[in-house]
Amino acid sequence: MTNYKILRKGVFEKEKTFEERLNSMALEGWVAKSVTMHGGQLIVLMEKSR
Repeated sequence: MTNYKILRKGVFEKEKTFEERLNSMALEGWVAKSVTMHGGQLIVLMEKSR
């Protein structure tokens, strides 16, 4: 089974903080599958196999 999460960079969140959040998820086995911008907001689709 595959799980997905959508992460959005907060409007007032610093890039470094967002990167740290992504890196901590990567250590848990999550993989970024897609990165996009929508309305000036950074959105990342994360995937993890069980």
